[in-house]
Amino acid sequence: MMRGRLPLVVRRALAEPLLLAAAFGSILLATTAISALLLHAGSATQAGVRRALETAPLAATATVVTSSVTAGDFAAADRAVRAGIAHAHGEVPVRVTVRVESASYALKEEDRGGQPLLTRFAAYEGLDGQADLVSGRWPTEGTAVALSEPAARAMGVSTGDQFTVVGRLDGKSVRVRVAGVFRLRDPDDPRWKGEELLRYGTQTGDFTSRGPLVVPAGAFLGRFATGASARWLAEPDLRRLSPDRLRPFSASVAGVSADVRSGCPRCSVAETLSGTLLRLDRGALVARSTMLVPVLQLLVLSAYALALTARLLAEHRRMETALLRSRGGGSPRLAAMAAGEALLIALPCAPVAPFLAPVLLRLMSAFPWIEATGVAPPRAPDGATFAVAAAVALACAAMLAAPPLLAARRTYVEEQAVLGRADRPGLVQRAGADVALLVLAALAVWRLRAQDAPEVTRLGGELGLDPLVGAGPALALLCGGMAALRLVPAVARVAERATRRRPGFGPAVAARQVSRRPARYSGPALLLTMATAIGVLSLTTAATWRGAQEDRAMHLAGAALRVPALPGDDARTFTTLPGVAAAVPAHRATVVANGADATLIAADAAHLGRVLLLRPDLSELSPATLASRIAGSAGQPLPVVVTPGLADTTRITAGTAAIPIRVVGVVTAMPGTPEGTPALLADLAALRGQGAQGADWPVTEWWLAAEGNDTTPAATALARREVVDVATLTAGHRDDPTAAGLQGALLLGFAAALAFAVLGFLVNAAVSARERRGEFAVLGALGVSFRQTLGLLAAEQSFVVGLSLAGGVALAVAVSAAVVPPMVTAGYATGGGLPVLLHVPWLQVAALAVVVLAVLLVIVAGLARSLHRREPAAVLRAGEAS
Repeated sequence: MMRGRLPLVVRRALAEPLLLAAAFGSILLATTAISALLLHAGSATQAGVRRALETAPLAATATVVTSSVTAGDFAAADRAVRAGIAHAHGEVPVRVTVRVESASYALKEEDRGGQPLLTRFAAYEGLDGQADLVSGRWPTEGTAVALSEPAARAMGVSTGDQFTVVGRLDGKSVRVRVAGVFRLRDPDDPRWKGEELLRYGTQTGDFTSRGPLVVPAGAFLGRFATGASARWLAEPDLRRLSPDRLRPFSASVAGVSADVRSGCPRCSVAETLSGTLLRLDRGALVARSTMLVPVLQLLVLSAYALALTARLLAEHRRMETALLRSRGGGSPRLAAMAAGEALLIALPCAPVAPFLAPVLLRLMSAFPWIEATGVAPPRAPDGATFAVAAAVALACAAMLAAPPLLAARRTYVEEQAVLGRADRPGLVQRAGADVALLVLAALAVWRLRAQDAPEVTRLGGELGLDPLVGAGPALALLCGGMAALRLVPAVARVAERATRRRPGFGPAVAARQVSRRPARYSGPALLLTMATAIGVLSLTTAATWRGAQEDRAMHLAGAALRVPALPGDDARTFTTLPGVAAAVPAHRATVVANGADATLIAADAAHLGRVLLLRPDLSELSPATLASRIAGSAGQPLPVVVTPGLADTTRITAGTAAIPIRVVGVVTAMPGTPEGTPALLADLAALRGQGAQGADWPVTEWWLAAEGNDTTPAATALARREVVDVATLTAGHRDDPTAAGLQGALLLGFAAALAFAVLGFLVNAAVSARERRGEFAVLGALGVSFRQTLGLLAAEQSFVVGLSLAGGVALAVAVSAAVVPPMVTAGYATGGGLPVLLHVPWLQVAALAVVVLAVLLVIVAGLARSLHRREPAAVLRAGEAS
């Protein structure tokens, strides 16, 4: 009675609970997964930008202003510099400190060459917060000075000592007293870059200087400002800068030079922050676009899964729709019923999916490699998530309503005639749209491989996503799957001929069934093929991304451990450490080659082959062979291994020394240098044997090999040094939120693809079995056993499953080879990097195939048991009654 009072649309929907439940599940899964993917892309990108800003080196974010000053104009210059920096940084907090330094003063000592030893007076703002007193106190009066511990040691003075210095410009003598000795907390802090005298106490150039003599700012301006120079350092606090502010803030910071020079015309400004922010903004855009690839794949898969369900629903109701039309139901009425039913199913998903998406993300964040990135899943959806869910739900409703509208045009007589015809290829195939999609996909893949990143420059100079490039993998999978459908009839006919004369009930009947109605099986075959391909593509992309991260870390490190050299270091210093298998001394320097700077690495060739980490594809020669080739002899040009841009070089210049070289090998990228850096590798002994005038080749670093590739014991023992550890670099790349964001998106897309495949297969098999109840009832009445029924269904579905799994894996491997390496390369948002190698995780692919096959066979077994349990007489009588 209650059901009779319900609207016709609701009563009609309740009459098909299985199909409409499947449609509701498909729409809810699509809206939830896509909302979760977009939420994850946003949160991972924000976390990546935040971490990049927090860990950005000072050299990439600071602004340095320098100028000559006098006691009379310093205050005005200081105000102008601070005001210009504050204006350029806007709402971003910025800390400005200043250092003023005098002209040289002479000590009453001479160096070994008879030249006078020099010193300088200096005042450092905030130095007492960056250094600790070893003895005495900070100076407060005019002639009291503070010295760094290395300077006091080099000058042979201590707290309380007095000495006289003479101005090199004015000739005046100044008697000073050491009020205190201090030690910098971190001499290697980037803020002290260029302050070698403060860090080491001694600076050697044309003259030798010691110091500086640190005095209060007031005393400096009052007595030592003659010939003085000032250096302002601006350190912005970027922790609260949101990703959407990167580009506007970059434009604002780029104007800092004009802002400062408007009040201080003689000031020189050097800033790197604007370029850093632009690179981060581009990297964030590329990261979002890369993470949208699984979204587009999932959109295509969900669209087809829903279209398949809608087609099954339309086919199941076609006689009912034809009867309604023959009884006066016009097209507007039928269209309204179809649209109302679709909205009834789809609209509830729009408000529910945004709340399920954060739950799904929290479940995903439980995986260790996602948790290690520190990306916190959002606790609640935002407005954009509701908008996306509503848009996806409406699109799904339109797709669900389309097949019934198309089927409503046929009359009852036409529908009866259709029942007796053999299946024809689908409309898309008949129109050749799959071929057109193939051309479009090929164009998208070509564009992805031809450019550095999936982005374009729009009008006005703004960067935006290239939709064709981002959709390349999804289009390739779709058109590949559709092209594979053309093989279904041919394979079915071959299977029918192969089983026609062989004994066995199930295979013969199944092959004939598939051969007569290939279109019935092409839908689930395409769905399962695409789902398998998306799963394999996701696994391959994640494996390739992880491999690329490990390769980048290995290349940048050059060796398992790389340690800066200290005085007194020798090979035993390191080979006695736990886990160190070999130690090689090396000298690193910047030289001029072909008129441009290049990095020269000179290492001990005798043991270099044991420590050098060189990916095999980067050179035709092994590390041991390269090491043997660079071992040279005196009187000959220096044998070197170079990067490709230096292959024709015959001479390099180091300082004032010109060194002839002979290229004995070429590597695509030089280990131990940043990606894309022009570099040369030589033997340290051969380099020293060149005897270049004025050249000194001290050991600047040690390259270490670790036993069993385990660097932990040695890195722990060297904790007090700035060690380049390949394991630490690998973990840093792996745990980067932006890098891991793609893996999280792939994981979500992979899980959703499997869910769509299982759901689509289950629904299609259930509907097909229900439509064939009469056929199986006749078989049961003829004495066909459960085992034979199971064999029949298993043979039919094995055709779909086997063809789909094989086709999906083959399609995914082909698409992966074309799109994954350029997609991973684009994800780094940098050029000139290492070539990305494709990694197909075959064990995981095999496990995926086994799991999918097992799940689908369980579904087939359940359907077979359900069909066999029905009484044949009851089913046949029901068919007669209908």
